[in-house]
Amino acid sequence: MTKQRPKAFLKQAKPKQKKEQKLENADDYQAAGVDFEEAAGKWRAGDAAKSMRFFRRAIDVYGEGLQKFPDNFDLAYNKARVQLEIATHPVLVEKLEEPVLEALQIALESHRYALRLDPDDANTLFNTSQVLAGIAESIANDEYPQQALQLLEEAIGLQSKCLDIQEAQYSESLEMERMAEEETRQETPSEAVDATRYEPEAATPESDEQWATVVEPVTQDTLIDTALAQLSALTTFSDVLSSNPECAPASTLSGVEKHWSGLERKLGVLSTNNPERSQEIALNRAKFVSALLEAGFRFGQIDGDSYKKGRDSAFAAENLQLESSAEALIANARSLMAFSSAIADTKPNDQHLSTLRWNSLTAGISNLNAASKIQGTDQQEIASTHLLRGDASLSLYTMGTPPTSHQSAIAQATQLLKNAEVYYRNASKLSQDREEKDVAAFRSQVASGLQGQLSTEVVDAILAGNPRGREWAMEQLEDMMGEGGLLPAFPLLS
Repeated sequence: MTKQRPKAFLKQAKPKQKKEQKLENADDYQAAGVDFEEAAGKWRAGDAAKSMRFFRRAIDVYGEGLQKFPDNFDLAYNKARVQLEIATHPVLVEKLEEPVLEALQIALESHRYALRLDPDDANTLFNTSQVLAGIAESIANDEYPQQALQLLEEAIGLQSKCLDIQEAQYSESLEMERMAEEETRQETPSEAVDATRYEPEAATPESDEQWATVVEPVTQDTLIDTALAQLSALTTFSDVLSSNPECAPASTLSGVEKHWSGLERKLGVLSTNNPERSQEIALNRAKFVSALLEAGFRFGQIDGDSYKKGRDSAFAAENLQLESSAEALIANARSLMAFSSAIADTKPNDQHLSTLRWNSLTAGISNLNAASKIQGTDQQEIASTHLLRGDASLSLYTMGTPPTSHQSAIAQATQLLKNAEVYYRNASKLSQDREEKDVAAFRSQVASGLQGQLSTEVVDAILAGNPRGREWAMEQLEDMMGEGGLLPAFPLLS
Protein backbone atom coordinates (compact mmCIF):
# COMPACT_ATOMS: atom_id res chain seq x y z
CA MET A 1 0.00 0.00 0.00
CA THR A 2 1.40 3.36 -1.04
CA LYS A 3 1.48 6.03 1.63
CA GLN A 4 0.89 9.60 0.51
CA ARG A 5 1.88 13.01 1.77
CA PRO A 6 -1.36 15.01 1.36
CA LYS A 7 -1.37 18.75 0.89
CA ALA A 8 -3.74 21.42 2.19
CA PHE A 9 -4.33 25.15 1.79
CA LEU A 10 -3.14 27.32 4.63
CA LYS A 11 -5.61 30.06 3.70
CA GLN A 12 -8.78 30.21 1.67
CA ALA A 13 -8.03 31.35 -1.86
CA LYS A 14 -9.93 34.23 -3.41
CA PRO A 15 -12.26 33.02 -6.19
CA LYS A 16 -10.70 33.77 -9.57
CA GLN A 17 -11.68 33.51 -13.19
CA LYS A 18 -10.20 30.37 -14.70
CA LYS A 19 -7.05 31.24 -16.65
CA GLU A 20 -3.75 29.73 -17.61
CA GLN A 21 -1.75 28.96 -14.50
CA LYS A 22 1.57 30.74 -14.13
CA LEU A 23 4.29 28.52 -12.74
CA GLU A 24 6.85 30.73 -11.07
CA ASN A 25 7.81 29.13 -7.77
CA ALA A 26 7.85 25.63 -6.26
CA ASP A 27 4.39 26.09 -4.76
CA ASP A 28 2.99 26.88 -8.20
CA TYR A 29 4.33 23.62 -9.59
CA GLN A 30 3.06 21.84 -6.50
CA ALA A 31 -0.45 23.29 -6.98
CA ALA A 32 -0.54 22.44 -10.68
CA GLY A 33 0.59 18.88 -10.02
CA VAL A 34 -2.03 18.33 -7.34
CA ASP A 35 -4.72 19.70 -9.67
CA PHE A 36 -3.77 17.12 -12.27
CA GLU A 37 -3.73 14.39 -9.62
CA GLU A 38 -7.21 15.33 -8.45
CA ALA A 39 -8.48 15.21 -12.03
CA ALA A 40 -6.82 11.80 -12.49
CA GLY A 41 -8.51 10.51 -9.37
CA LYS A 42 -11.93 11.55 -10.61
CA TRP A 43 -11.51 9.67 -13.89
CA ARG A 44 -9.73 6.57 -12.57
CA ALA A 45 -12.84 4.43 -12.17
CA GLY A 46 -14.69 5.55 -15.30
CA ASP A 47 -11.94 6.24 -17.85
CA ALA A 48 -8.56 4.74 -16.97
CA ALA A 49 -6.90 6.11 -20.11
CA LYS A 50 -7.97 9.67 -19.30
CA SER A 51 -6.91 9.17 -15.69
CA MET A 52 -3.49 8.02 -16.85
CA ARG A 53 -3.09 11.12 -19.03
CA PHE A 54 -3.73 13.37 -16.03
CA PHE A 55 -1.28 11.40 -13.89
CA ARG A 56 1.33 11.76 -16.63
CA ARG A 57 0.75 15.51 -16.66
CA ALA A 58 1.20 15.61 -12.90
CA ILE A 59 4.50 13.75 -13.22
CA ASP A 60 5.64 16.13 -15.96
CA VAL A 61 4.77 19.20 -13.89
CA TYR A 62 6.58 17.88 -10.81
CA GLY A 63 9.55 17.07 -13.04
CA GLU A 64 9.60 20.54 -14.57
CA GLY A 65 9.44 22.03 -11.08
CA LEU A 66 12.40 19.92 -10.00
CA GLN A 67 14.48 21.18 -12.89
CA LYS A 68 14.03 24.72 -11.54
CA PHE A 69 14.03 23.77 -7.86
CA PRO A 70 16.12 20.57 -7.64
CA ASP A 71 16.31 20.67 -3.83
CA ASN A 72 12.53 20.81 -3.28
CA PHE A 73 11.68 17.63 -1.43
CA ASP A 74 7.89 17.85 -1.84
CA LEU A 75 8.15 18.00 -5.62
CA ALA A 76 10.56 15.06 -5.62
CA TYR A 77 8.37 13.06 -3.25
CA ASN A 78 5.17 13.65 -5.21
CA LYS A 79 6.77 12.83 -8.55
CA ALA A 80 8.06 9.52 -7.17
CA ARG A 81 4.77 8.74 -5.45
CA VAL A 82 2.69 9.23 -8.61
CA GLN A 83 5.14 7.11 -10.62
CA LEU A 84 4.68 4.34 -8.07
CA GLU A 85 0.91 4.76 -8.27
CA ILE A 86 0.71 4.25 -12.04
CA ALA A 87 3.14 1.30 -11.88
CA THR A 88 1.15 -0.61 -9.26
CA HIS A 89 -2.53 0.35 -9.44
CA PRO A 90 -4.35 -2.55 -11.19
CA VAL A 91 -6.50 -0.21 -13.31
CA LEU A 92 -3.64 2.05 -14.37
CA VAL A 93 -1.09 -0.69 -15.06
CA GLU A 94 -3.14 -1.75 -18.09
CA LYS A 95 -2.67 1.73 -19.58
CA LEU A 96 1.10 1.91 -19.20
CA GLU A 97 3.01 2.62 -22.40
CA GLU A 98 6.12 0.89 -21.06
CA PRO A 99 6.50 -2.57 -19.44
CA VAL A 100 5.61 -2.67 -15.75
CA LEU A 101 9.18 -3.51 -14.77
CA GLU A 102 10.46 -0.45 -16.61
CA ALA A 103 7.83 1.74 -14.91
CA LEU A 104 8.94 0.42 -11.52
CA GLN A 105 12.59 1.10 -12.32
CA ILE A 106 11.72 4.68 -13.29
CA ALA A 107 9.84 5.06 -9.99
CA LEU A 108 12.83 3.65 -8.11
CA GLU A 109 15.17 6.24 -9.62
CA SER A 110 12.81 9.02 -8.51
CA HIS A 111 12.49 7.58 -5.02
CA ARG A 112 16.26 7.39 -4.65
CA TYR A 113 16.43 11.07 -5.62
CA ALA A 114 13.81 11.98 -2.99
CA LEU A 115 15.68 9.96 -0.36
CA ARG A 116 18.87 11.87 -1.09
CA LEU A 117 16.98 15.08 -0.27
CA ASP A 118 15.53 13.67 2.97
CA PRO A 119 16.99 10.30 4.03
CA ASP A 120 14.79 10.13 7.14
CA ASP A 121 11.35 10.76 5.65
CA ALA A 122 9.28 7.75 6.73
CA ASN A 123 6.86 7.89 3.80
CA THR A 124 9.66 7.95 1.24
CA LEU A 125 11.46 5.11 3.00
CA PHE A 126 8.26 3.06 2.94
CA ASN A 127 7.44 3.79 -0.70
CA THR A 128 11.01 3.10 -1.83
CA SER A 129 10.86 -0.29 -0.13
CA GLN A 130 7.61 -1.04 -1.97
CA VAL A 131 9.21 -0.25 -5.33
CA LEU A 132 12.23 -2.43 -4.52
CA ALA A 133 9.99 -5.33 -3.48
CA GLY A 134 7.90 -4.93 -6.64
CA ILE A 135 10.96 -5.09 -8.87
CA ALA A 136 12.30 -8.09 -6.95
CA GLU A 137 9.05 -9.99 -7.41
CA SER A 138 9.07 -9.18 -11.12
CA ILE A 139 12.57 -10.53 -11.76
CA ALA A 140 12.80 -13.37 -9.22
CA ASN A 141 11.46 -15.92 -11.71
CA ASP A 142 13.31 -14.51 -14.74
CA GLU A 143 16.83 -15.80 -14.15
CA TYR A 144 17.72 -12.94 -11.81
CA PRO A 145 17.11 -14.43 -8.36
CA GLN A 146 20.38 -13.11 -6.91
CA GLN A 147 19.52 -9.55 -7.92
CA ALA A 148 16.03 -10.06 -6.49
CA LEU A 149 17.53 -11.08 -3.15
CA GLN A 150 19.72 -7.97 -3.12
CA LEU A 151 16.73 -5.71 -3.82
CA LEU A 152 14.67 -7.40 -1.11
CA GLU A 153 17.52 -7.07 1.37
CA GLU A 154 17.64 -3.34 0.67
CA ALA A 155 13.84 -3.10 0.98
CA ILE A 156 13.91 -4.85 4.35
CA GLY A 157 16.59 -2.47 5.60
CA LEU A 158 14.56 0.59 4.55
CA GLN A 159 11.42 -0.82 6.17
CA SER A 160 13.32 -1.44 9.39
CA LYS A 161 14.57 2.15 9.40
CA CYS A 162 11.09 3.42 8.57
CA LEU A 163 9.56 1.48 11.45
CA ASP A 164 12.18 2.80 13.90
CA ILE A 165 11.41 6.39 12.84
CA GLN A 166 7.66 5.87 13.06
CA GLU A 167 7.94 4.29 16.50
CA ALA A 168 9.92 7.32 17.68
CA GLN A 169 7.32 9.67 16.19
CA TYR A 170 4.51 7.70 17.78
CA SER A 171 6.18 7.79 21.20
CA GLU A 172 6.75 11.52 20.81
CA SER A 173 3.09 12.13 19.94
CA LEU A 174 1.98 10.13 22.98
CA GLU A 175 4.28 12.22 25.19
CA MET A 176 2.91 15.45 23.70
CA GLU A 177 -0.65 14.27 24.32
CA ARG A 178 0.25 13.44 27.91
CA MET A 179 1.80 16.86 28.45
CA ALA A 180 -1.19 18.61 26.87
CA GLU A 181 -3.58 16.71 29.12
CA GLU A 182 -1.43 17.57 32.13
CA GLU A 183 -1.50 21.28 31.22
CA THR A 184 -5.27 21.16 30.76
CA ARG A 185 -5.76 19.62 34.20
CA GLN A 186 -3.59 22.34 35.75
CA GLU A 187 -5.54 25.20 34.20
CA THR A 188 -7.95 27.12 36.43
CA PRO A 189 -11.58 27.34 35.25
CA SER A 190 -11.19 31.08 34.40
CA GLU A 191 -8.10 30.41 32.34
CA ALA A 192 -9.92 27.70 30.44
CA VAL A 193 -12.80 30.06 29.63
CA ASP A 194 -10.46 32.84 28.53
CA ALA A 195 -8.63 30.45 26.24
CA THR A 196 -11.76 29.92 24.17
CA ARG A 197 -12.19 33.62 23.42
CA TYR A 198 -9.23 33.86 21.12
CA GLU A 199 -9.69 32.55 17.59
CA PRO A 200 -7.35 32.48 14.59
CA GLU A 201 -7.46 35.53 12.37
CA ALA A 202 -9.75 34.89 9.42
CA ALA A 203 -8.26 34.73 5.96
CA THR A 204 -8.78 37.78 3.82
CA PRO A 205 -10.39 37.42 0.39
CA GLU A 206 -7.17 38.62 -1.21
CA SER A 207 -5.08 35.80 0.30
CA ASP A 208 -2.86 33.92 -2.11
CA GLU A 209 -2.71 30.15 -2.15
CA GLN A 210 0.04 28.74 0.01
CA TRP A 211 0.99 25.13 0.43
CA ALA A 212 2.16 23.32 3.50
CA THR A 213 2.89 19.71 4.17
CA VAL A 214 0.17 18.12 6.26
CA VAL A 215 1.86 15.17 7.93
CA GLU A 216 -0.56 12.51 9.01
CA PRO A 217 0.00 11.48 12.62
CA VAL A 218 1.62 8.11 13.19
CA THR A 219 -0.88 5.68 14.68
CA GLN A 220 -0.70 2.04 15.65
CA ASP A 221 -2.31 1.23 12.30
CA THR A 222 0.64 2.98 10.64
CA LEU A 223 3.06 0.82 12.62
CA ILE A 224 1.15 -2.33 11.70
CA ASP A 225 1.18 -1.44 8.00
CA THR A 226 4.94 -0.93 8.01
CA ALA A 227 5.63 -4.04 10.09
CA LEU A 228 3.48 -6.18 7.79
CA ALA A 229 5.19 -4.75 4.70
CA GLN A 230 8.52 -5.77 6.18
CA LEU A 231 7.15 -9.21 7.01
CA SER A 232 5.90 -9.55 3.42
CA ALA A 233 9.38 -8.71 2.10
CA LEU A 234 10.92 -11.29 4.46
CA THR A 235 8.41 -13.86 3.19
CA THR A 236 9.28 -13.13 -0.44
CA PHE A 237 12.99 -13.27 0.43
CA SER A 238 12.49 -16.73 1.96
CA ASP A 239 10.49 -17.88 -1.07
CA VAL A 240 13.23 -16.77 -3.48
CA LEU A 241 15.81 -18.58 -1.34
CA SER A 242 13.75 -21.77 -1.43
CA SER A 243 13.44 -21.65 -5.21
CA ASN A 244 17.11 -20.75 -5.74
CA PRO A 245 19.23 -22.21 -2.91
CA GLU A 246 22.34 -21.95 -5.06
CA CYS A 247 22.13 -18.13 -4.95
CA ALA A 248 23.02 -17.73 -1.29
CA PRO A 249 24.76 -19.63 1.50
CA ALA A 250 22.67 -21.33 4.16
CA SER A 251 23.89 -18.74 6.66
CA THR A 252 21.67 -16.19 4.87
CA LEU A 253 18.72 -17.63 6.78
CA SER A 254 20.20 -16.49 10.08
CA GLY A 255 19.86 -12.89 8.86
CA VAL A 256 16.19 -13.48 8.08
CA GLU A 257 15.66 -14.99 11.52
CA LYS A 258 17.39 -12.02 13.15
CA HIS A 259 15.02 -9.58 11.44
CA TRP A 260 12.09 -11.77 12.40
CA SER A 261 13.00 -12.03 16.09
CA GLY A 262 12.68 -8.28 16.59
CA LEU A 263 9.66 -7.93 14.34
CA GLU A 264 7.82 -10.80 16.03
CA ARG A 265 7.92 -9.06 19.41
CA LYS A 266 6.61 -5.81 17.94
CA LEU A 267 3.79 -7.53 16.06
CA GLY A 268 2.82 -9.44 19.19
CA VAL A 269 2.30 -6.18 21.10
CA LEU A 270 0.52 -4.52 18.17
CA SER A 271 -1.79 -7.52 17.78
CA THR A 272 -2.74 -7.44 21.46
CA ASN A 273 -3.41 -3.69 21.34
CA ASN A 274 -5.35 -3.88 18.06
CA PRO A 275 -7.62 -6.93 18.18
CA GLU A 276 -9.45 -5.82 15.02
CA ARG A 277 -6.23 -6.49 13.07
CA SER A 278 -5.04 -9.56 14.96
CA GLN A 279 -6.35 -11.93 12.28
CA GLU A 280 -4.49 -10.06 9.55
CA ILE A 281 -1.29 -10.15 11.60
CA ALA A 282 -1.70 -13.86 12.38
CA LEU A 283 -2.22 -14.70 8.68
CA ASN A 284 0.87 -12.82 7.54
CA ARG A 285 2.84 -14.39 10.37
CA ALA A 286 1.74 -17.89 9.32
CA LYS A 287 2.71 -17.25 5.69
CA PHE A 288 6.15 -16.07 6.73
CA VAL A 289 6.80 -18.93 9.15
CA SER A 290 5.80 -21.40 6.45
CA ALA A 291 8.16 -19.79 3.93
CA LEU A 292 11.05 -19.66 6.43
CA LEU A 293 10.55 -23.30 7.39
CA GLU A 294 10.55 -24.37 3.75
CA ALA A 295 13.82 -22.53 3.17
CA GLY A 296 15.29 -24.13 6.29
CA PHE A 297 14.23 -27.57 5.08
CA ARG A 298 15.60 -27.09 1.57
CA PHE A 299 18.92 -25.88 3.02
CA GLY A 300 19.06 -28.98 5.22
CA GLN A 301 18.81 -27.06 8.51
CA ILE A 302 15.62 -28.82 9.69
CA ASP A 303 14.08 -32.22 8.93
CA GLY A 304 10.70 -32.91 7.37
CA ASP A 305 8.94 -33.62 10.66
CA SER A 306 10.11 -30.32 12.18
CA TYR A 307 9.03 -28.48 9.05
CA LYS A 308 5.56 -30.01 9.16
CA LYS A 309 5.14 -29.48 12.91
CA GLY A 310 6.18 -25.82 12.76
CA ARG A 311 3.99 -25.18 9.74
CA ASP A 312 0.94 -26.77 11.37
CA SER A 313 1.50 -24.77 14.54
CA ALA A 314 1.67 -21.46 12.66
CA PHE A 315 -1.68 -22.09 10.97
CA ALA A 316 -3.28 -23.30 14.19
CA ALA A 317 -3.01 -19.87 15.85
CA GLU A 318 -6.31 -18.93 17.46
CA ASN A 319 -6.27 -15.39 16.05
CA LEU A 320 -6.08 -16.78 12.53
CA GLN A 321 -9.74 -17.86 12.64
CA LEU A 322 -8.91 -20.48 10.04
CA GLU A 323 -12.32 -22.11 9.74
CA SER A 324 -14.18 -18.89 8.96
CA SER A 325 -11.71 -17.14 6.62
CA ALA A 326 -11.48 -18.08 2.95
CA GLU A 327 -8.21 -16.16 2.65
CA ALA A 328 -6.68 -18.09 5.56
CA LEU A 329 -7.91 -21.45 4.26
CA ILE A 330 -6.43 -20.77 0.82
CA ALA A 331 -3.13 -19.65 2.38
CA ASN A 332 -3.03 -22.82 4.47
CA ALA A 333 -3.67 -24.94 1.39
CA ARG A 334 -0.86 -23.19 -0.51
CA SER A 335 1.46 -23.79 2.44
CA LEU A 336 0.54 -27.49 2.57
CA MET A 337 1.17 -27.79 -1.16
CA ALA A 338 4.52 -26.05 -0.77
CA PHE A 339 5.43 -28.64 1.87
CA SER A 340 4.52 -31.41 -0.57
CA SER A 341 6.64 -29.83 -3.32
CA ALA A 342 9.63 -29.50 -1.01
CA ILE A 343 9.45 -33.21 -0.15
CA ALA A 344 8.99 -34.18 -3.81
CA ASP A 345 12.04 -32.11 -4.83
CA THR A 346 14.40 -33.30 -2.11
CA LYS A 347 13.34 -36.66 -0.66
CA PRO A 348 10.85 -38.38 -2.99
CA ASN A 349 11.96 -41.88 -1.85
CA ASP A 350 11.31 -41.36 1.88
CA GLN A 351 8.18 -43.37 2.65
CA HIS A 352 7.49 -41.64 5.97
CA LEU A 353 7.70 -38.20 4.39
CA SER A 354 5.62 -39.43 1.46
CA THR A 355 2.84 -40.26 3.90
CA LEU A 356 3.09 -36.75 5.34
CA ARG A 357 3.01 -35.41 1.81
CA TRP A 358 -0.14 -37.39 0.93
CA ASN A 359 -1.86 -36.21 4.08
CA SER A 360 -0.85 -32.61 3.41
CA LEU A 361 -2.24 -32.62 -0.12
CA THR A 362 -5.55 -34.16 0.93
CA ALA A 363 -5.80 -31.66 3.80
CA GLY A 364 -5.07 -28.86 1.32
CA ILE A 365 -7.95 -29.97 -0.90
CA SER A 366 -10.25 -30.05 2.15
CA ASN A 367 -9.21 -26.48 3.04
CA LEU A 368 -9.93 -25.34 -0.52
CA ASN A 369 -13.31 -27.06 -0.51
CA ALA A 370 -14.19 -25.23 2.70
CA ALA A 371 -12.95 -21.90 1.36
CA SER A 372 -15.12 -22.15 -1.75
CA LYS A 373 -18.23 -22.59 0.43
CA ILE A 374 -17.75 -19.58 2.68
CA GLN A 375 -20.38 -16.98 1.99
CA GLY A 376 -19.00 -13.80 0.48
CA THR A 377 -16.02 -15.44 -1.24
CA ASP A 378 -15.68 -13.71 -4.61
CA GLN A 379 -15.69 -15.52 -7.94
CA GLN A 380 -12.00 -15.06 -8.62
CA GLU A 381 -11.06 -16.59 -5.25
CA ILE A 382 -13.40 -19.52 -5.95
CA ALA A 383 -11.75 -19.96 -9.35
CA SER A 384 -8.37 -20.05 -7.62
CA THR A 385 -9.58 -22.77 -5.25
CA HIS A 386 -10.51 -24.93 -8.27
CA LEU A 387 -7.13 -24.35 -9.91
CA LEU A 388 -5.28 -25.22 -6.71
CA ARG A 389 -7.45 -28.31 -6.17
CA GLY A 390 -6.54 -29.38 -9.68
CA ASP A 391 -2.84 -28.94 -8.87
CA ALA A 392 -3.18 -30.86 -5.60
CA SER A 393 -5.08 -33.71 -7.30
CA LEU A 394 -2.45 -33.97 -10.01
CA SER A 395 0.31 -34.00 -7.38
CA LEU A 396 -1.47 -36.84 -5.58
CA TYR A 397 -1.64 -38.76 -8.87
CA THR A 398 2.08 -38.20 -9.48
CA MET A 399 2.88 -39.76 -6.11
CA GLY A 400 1.86 -43.07 -7.67
CA THR A 401 4.69 -42.89 -10.20
CA PRO A 402 8.37 -43.68 -9.52
CA PRO A 403 10.36 -42.93 -7.46
CA THR A 404 7.65 -42.41 -4.80
CA SER A 405 5.19 -45.12 -5.95
CA HIS A 406 2.78 -44.39 -3.10
CA GLN A 407 0.22 -47.21 -2.86
CA SER A 408 -2.82 -45.00 -2.23
CA ALA A 409 -1.93 -42.91 -5.24
CA ILE A 410 -1.56 -45.98 -7.43
CA ALA A 411 -4.93 -47.32 -6.30
CA GLN A 412 -6.75 -44.03 -6.90
CA ALA A 413 -4.89 -42.90 -10.02
CA THR A 414 -7.87 -42.81 -12.38
CA GLN A 415 -10.10 -40.91 -9.96
CA LEU A 416 -7.38 -38.43 -9.11
CA LEU A 417 -6.88 -37.57 -12.78
CA LYS A 418 -10.63 -37.18 -13.30
CA ASN A 419 -10.81 -34.89 -10.27
CA ALA A 420 -7.93 -32.80 -11.59
CA GLU A 421 -9.51 -32.49 -15.03
CA VAL A 422 -12.84 -31.31 -13.55
CA TYR A 423 -11.24 -28.85 -11.12
CA TYR A 424 -9.15 -27.31 -13.90
CA ARG A 425 -12.17 -27.08 -16.21
CA ASN A 426 -14.17 -25.32 -13.50
CA ALA A 427 -11.30 -22.92 -12.85
CA SER A 428 -11.16 -22.05 -16.54
CA LYS A 429 -14.89 -21.32 -16.62
CA LEU A 430 -14.93 -19.23 -13.43
CA SER A 431 -11.69 -17.27 -13.69
CA GLN A 432 -11.88 -13.65 -14.79
CA ASP A 433 -8.12 -13.52 -15.33
CA ARG A 434 -7.17 -14.34 -18.92
CA GLU A 435 -3.84 -15.98 -18.08
CA GLU A 436 -5.26 -18.10 -15.27
CA LYS A 437 -8.20 -19.10 -17.47
CA ASP A 438 -5.91 -20.31 -20.24
CA VAL A 439 -3.53 -22.08 -17.85
CA ALA A 440 -6.45 -23.94 -16.25
CA ALA A 441 -7.84 -24.98 -19.65
CA PHE A 442 -4.44 -26.29 -20.73
CA ARG A 443 -3.93 -28.24 -17.51
CA SER A 444 -7.38 -29.76 -17.90
CA GLN A 445 -6.29 -31.06 -21.30
CA VAL A 446 -3.13 -32.55 -19.84
CA ALA A 447 -5.08 -34.27 -17.03
CA SER A 448 -7.44 -35.68 -19.64
CA GLY A 449 -4.53 -36.89 -21.75
CA LEU A 450 -2.96 -38.61 -18.75
CA GLN A 451 -6.08 -40.75 -18.36
CA GLY A 452 -5.13 -42.53 -21.60
CA GLN A 453 -1.78 -43.49 -23.01
CA LEU A 454 0.07 -40.18 -23.09
CA SER A 455 2.18 -40.90 -26.13
CA THR A 456 4.39 -38.49 -28.01
CA GLU A 457 1.60 -38.10 -30.56
CA VAL A 458 -0.93 -37.11 -27.88
CA VAL A 459 1.46 -34.61 -26.35
CA ASP A 460 2.12 -33.16 -29.78
CA ALA A 461 -1.62 -32.81 -30.44
CA ILE A 462 -2.14 -30.97 -27.13
CA LEU A 463 0.70 -28.58 -27.89
CA ALA A 464 -0.19 -27.99 -31.52
CA GLY A 465 -3.89 -27.42 -30.84
CA ASN A 466 -3.48 -24.79 -28.13
CA PRO A 467 -5.04 -21.44 -29.11
CA ARG A 468 -2.16 -19.53 -27.44
CA GLY A 469 0.35 -21.28 -29.68
CA ARG A 470 2.78 -24.15 -29.38
CA GLU A 471 5.53 -22.15 -27.68
CA TRP A 472 3.21 -20.95 -24.91
CA ALA A 473 1.85 -24.49 -24.42
CA MET A 474 5.38 -25.91 -24.21
CA GLU A 475 6.26 -23.37 -21.51
CA GLN A 476 3.17 -24.39 -19.55
CA LEU A 477 4.05 -28.07 -19.79
CA GLU A 478 7.59 -27.38 -18.64
CA ASP A 479 6.22 -25.32 -15.74
CA MET A 480 4.02 -28.24 -14.70
CA MET A 481 6.98 -30.58 -14.75
CA GLY A 482 9.06 -28.06 -12.82
CA GLU A 483 6.50 -27.51 -10.07
CA GLY A 484 7.51 -30.08 -7.48
CA GLY A 485 5.56 -33.26 -8.05
CA LEU A 486 2.87 -31.74 -10.28
CA LEU A 487 3.69 -33.92 -13.27
CA PRO A 488 5.71 -37.08 -13.86
CA ALA A 489 8.38 -36.92 -16.52
CA PHE A 490 7.27 -37.79 -20.02
CA PRO A 491 8.68 -37.08 -23.48
CA LEU A 492 8.73 -33.41 -24.49
CA LEU A 493 8.92 -32.37 -28.08
CA SER A 494 11.38 -29.84 -29.44
